[in-house]
Amino acid sequence: MRDATIGPAVQRLLDRLDAIAASLAQKDGTLALLGLGSVGLEMARADHFSDLDFFVVAEPRIVHELRGDLVWLTAVKPIVFEHRNTPDGWKVLFEDEIFAEFAVFSPEQLPSIPFQAGRLIWSRADFDLSLLSPCRQADPIEPAWAVLEALTCIYVGLGRFRRGEVLAAQRMIQGSALDLVLKVMQAGEGDGQSIDPFNPSRRVEQFWPDRIDWLKQACAGYGHSLEAAQIILTELHRLAPLPAALVAAIEALLDPSDPTDHYATL
Repeated sequence: MRDATIGPAVQRLLDRLDAIAASLAQKDGTLALLGLGSVGLEMARADHFSDLDFFVVAEPRIVHELRGDLVWLTAVKPIVFEHRNTPDGWKVLFEDEIFAEFAVFSPEQLPSIPFQAGRLIWSRADFDLSLLSPCRQADPIEPAWAVLEALTCIYVGLGRFRRGEVLAAQRMIQGSALDLVLKVMQAGEGDGQSIDPFNPSRRVEQFWPDRIDWLKQACAGYGHSLEAAQIILTELHRLAPLPAALVAAIEALLDPSDPTDHYATL
C-alpha cells in the first residue's frame, strides 16, 4: 500500500504488511491478513513508534503449523527476538527494529475472539470477508457497577497500604480503581477511534489534555496511595452518588492523623 500523505516510518510498516501478505499468499491454506489498530482502521494515529498488529486467518489444518513455525515471517525479514506470548500468537522484533504482535486463527475461532474492526490487507478471492467483522468486542462498561467496584478497590487498597503492603496498594488504587474511573469517564465519549476499549489508559493524554495534572495526582506513585485515593474518590463523587457507609470507612483510612499509618511519608 502506497500513500503519499504519510511519512516514511509509517510507510515502512505498511510495506512490511504487504510483504507479509505476499509471503502468506504463497502458502497453501492461508486465507486472509487483517491489519489492526494503527495499521488497521486507525492509520491517522500511526507514527514512528507504532508497531504491527495483525491477525492471520488460515484453514484449521495449517493453523498450528503457522503458529509453531515462523518461516513465513522470517522469509520477509530476519527476526532477532521472538516470544510466544499466547497459544495463538507471538511478539517479534525484526532486525530493522519493526516490532510486531500477531495471532493466527481459523475462521471458526474468530466469532469468539474480542477485537476491533480491522483493515483487510489481503485475502483469497473466495474468502468470506464477513468473517472478519468482529462478533465479540470489549464488554461494555456499566457505569454504576464500575463506580462501586472502583470504590471497593480504594477501600481494599487503603487497607493494604495501612498494613504496609505499599506496592499492592498502589496497584489496587492507582491501577484497578483508576482504570475503572477512566472507563466511566470515557463511556459514551469520543469518535470511536480515540479510545481503546481494551485499555483505558491508552491515549488519555490526547483525549483529555486538560486532565494531565489530575492524572499526575491520580498516579502519584509508590508510597503516595493516600493522595491518589483522595483524588480518585473526589472524581467518583462527581460521577455518581456514593454509599455513605463505605465512603465513611474510606475516609477513616484516609485520615492522615491515624497513628497506625507508618507509610504516608514514603
